[in-house]
Amino acid sequence: MTDIKTKLSRTALKVLRPLVRILLRNGISHSEFSEIARLAFVEVGLQDFQIPGRKQTVSRVAVITGLSRKEVLRLYNVSVAGKEEKEQKPINRAVRVVNGWLNDDEFSRENQEEPLSLEIQGEHGSFSALVKRYSGDITAGAVLDELVRVGLVEKQGSKVVLKKEGYLPMEGKQEMIEVFGICTTDLLETIDFNLKTDTEQRFQRALIYHNLPKDLVDEFKAFSEEKSNLLLRELNRWLSRRKKRIESTAAEEKIRTGIGVYYFETDETHKSDSYVADLENIHAGKGRGEGT
Repeated sequence: MTDIKTKLSRTALKVLRPLVRILLRNGISHSEFSEIARLAFVEVGLQDFQIPGRKQTVSRVAVITGLSRKEVLRLYNVSVAGKEEKEQKPINRAVRVVNGWLNDDEFSRENQEEPLSLEIQGEHGSFSALVKRYSGDITAGAVLDELVRVGLVEKQGSKVVLKKEGYLPMEGKQEMIEVFGICTTDLLETIDFNLKTDTEQRFQRALIYHNLPKDLVDEFKAFSEEKSNLLLRELNRWLSRRKKRIESTAAEEKIRTGIGVYYFETDETHKSDSYVADLENIHAGKGRGEGT
C-alpha cells in the first residue's frame, strides 16, 4: 500500500470514530452503515469520476469502486428513488426570524454594534412585524417562546432583546443532525478541494494548544465564543449588505458560500490513536469477516 493510501486510511479511521459513536448511540448498525457507504461510493463514482467527454457507465463505476455491476445498478436505483422522494424542507422559522432581525434595515441599523431591541407589538419595526415578515403563518407568541426557551432572546418589559445570534436546537435531535450533516459536509468539501489542487486553496485553519489547565480552557472557551460571534456577525452583515446592493440576473451562476468557526476540546489522557488497525492487512483482504 502506498504512503498516501496508508496515511489516508489512518485518517479515515480517525474521522469515522466519532461518526460511528453517533451512529451506535442512535441504533445504526454496521450493516446499515455499510449500505450507506456503498451508496455513497456509487453516487460519487457516477457524479465525479466519469471520463471527460464520455457518459458514465455502470461497468466503470463497478471498476473504480470494487462493487459488482449488479450491486452498482441496485444502488443506483436506490439513489434515484431517494432523490425523487426527497422533500426540500423550509429553513427553520426561528433561524429566518433571527436572520431578518440582523439584516433587515427595519429591524437593525447598519453601523451599530448590537442588534436593536424591539417592541413586542407594533405595526412597523416591532418583533411582531419581524415575525410576520419572516416566519410565515407562525404566531409571534410561538416564535418568541421558542427563542426565549433556547436562550436567544430576553423579554425586557414591553421589549425583546436579542442576546445571541446563532440558533442551535437544544432538544430537536433531527434538527441537530441536519446541522451536523451540513457543517461536516462543508468542511470535508473544503478539504477535498484543497487536496485536489496545488494552486487556489480555500481557507482552512485551526488553532490547537496541548496540555492546558482546566481553568484556562474554561476561560478560553468563553473568550473564543465571544470573538467568534463578533467575527460571524461582521461577516454576516458584510455579505448581507452587499447581496442587497447587487442586482443579479437569471444568467449569473449561483454559488453557495460561507465560513465555519468551531470550538473543540478533548482529553489529553485519552489517545484514540492507540487503537491502530492493521491497515495493510485490511486493504489486502486479510483479517476481516466475509461479507456480501
